[in-house]
Amino acid sequence: MVSRRGSSGTRAIVCILTDRFKVSNNWVSHLSLATTTILGAAGFVFALRDGRFRNLRLFSAREKDDDFLVPGLQNLGNNCFLNVILQALASCKDFRSFLEWVIEDARDTVTGELDQHFPLTFALSTLLQELSTVGRRRSVSNPREVMLALTDYARNFNLTSQQDAAEALLHLISSLQQEIVFCYRPLQSSNISDILFSRNLRMLAPTEGLHGLMELKRWHKHLRGPFDGILGSTLMCRTCSSQIWLEFQFFHTLPLSPLLDSGGSNIIFGCTLESCLKKFLDTEKVENFFCHRCWHGAALKYLSVIGAAETDIEKLRSCGGDDQCHCKTSLVLKRMPWSNSYSHILKQLIISRFPKLLCIQVQRASFNMYGESFKLTGHIAFPLVLDLSLFAPSPIGLNKVEGIQMSSKYQKAEASRNSDNLYRLVTVVEHFGITGSGHYTVYRSVRVASQEEEEEEEEECEELRWFSISDSEVSRVSESDVLGAEASLLFYERV
Repeated sequence: MVSRRGSSGTRAIVCILTDRFKVSNNWVSHLSLATTTILGAAGFVFALRDGRFRNLRLFSAREKDDDFLVPGLQNLGNNCFLNVILQALASCKDFRSFLEWVIEDARDTVTGELDQHFPLTFALSTLLQELSTVGRRRSVSNPREVMLALTDYARNFNLTSQQDAAEALLHLISSLQQEIVFCYRPLQSSNISDILFSRNLRMLAPTEGLHGLMELKRWHKHLRGPFDGILGSTLMCRTCSSQIWLEFQFFHTLPLSPLLDSGGSNIIFGCTLESCLKKFLDTEKVENFFCHRCWHGAALKYLSVIGAAETDIEKLRSCGGDDQCHCKTSLVLKRMPWSNSYSHILKQLIISRFPKLLCIQVQRASFNMYGESFKLTGHIAFPLVLDLSLFAPSPIGLNKVEGIQMSSKYQKAEASRNSDNLYRLVTVVEHFGITGSGHYTVYRSVRVASQEEEEEEEEECEELRWFSISDSEVSRVSESDVLGAEASLLFYERV
């Protein structure tokens, strides 16, 4: 909606300039100059009103009446990398709710002043609530309290020198977890508390009784923050369809490598976020890995061909085929090579649990043939709504018939989960400069309450708006501006 006040102000400026030229004695001779000046001034005012000179800070004290802005953040000394993370978290509703829940839950379980037990949680929650408040006037918040609280946990991470924004996010999340774990850790030894000090997932059973079950649920809620997902790594032999290895571990961000051109120095044209995800989760063949079961099967055929004694064949057949057996040292199998050529080993990463908030890190740092680091440039197309149902866990190492049979079993279960795999873009972090130096800015979305004046009855509704933030500088941008960014970090929230 165009501001009427802005239009009247423009007309007033044009009238003032016209009156000044009218009082001139040589009004006729300067008519063309006056006309040019008036039109130029009017065009300049219209351009300012439309926001085409966002970086030109003229008339910054006067904002449009229909403008809503979010607070900026002070730069206390090369901490733009932390400012963009704080602004990004402010747009993550689930993260703000998680901090509020921790504080509220602690009131009944922790004695003493909560801000002393949870200094980082309190400081961060207060700042994020402040940054999520929209207003019609420009404001700048101070991240000092968060930085002081974070320094107590991340002592080796200098917050006043140039750092990586993704690393700052990991330090912040781990510091929060450390603070929450310390205050909630049971006095007695508990397997549930020990799980938090290991990065690998362990399947635990609760202790007997209602108390043990409630403790497990409570720890489960604190353990799984909104950014916590579970990544699985699988090794499978396609020849014998045996699963060799399966490991799970938590992740806070997904590090994706972009698709590069033939020279490997730039991102290929047309690279998309979905193609990077596919590359990250695709199966790959593993060389120089021995499948003991396949070797035992080949050894049985070998003994049958050479006419070995039945006792030797039966001994080999009764072996479990694990990596602890000594069959390969048998004299009768000395001539058979201990090789991996009998099997086809595949490795695959799977996202076993999708988090509420998905943070994707685009790895733009690379190295040339001389070991020198450089930044990968180029645009990676990313959607406003990301569908991760195509990247849900699927069986590998199966033949076509087995794959069809297995996929039919997953179809019904996956159909109900598809709605949980849709994510909406909330924040984009962009880096300008070279590797290890430069400046971070952020695009963040905010839902602003608006009113429809055309309706007889005023009804409030929410409108999604995007803002570009560079420390204390905040300006309104369009979706096309956001989608054109060379993203370093992408924040998605589950729809």
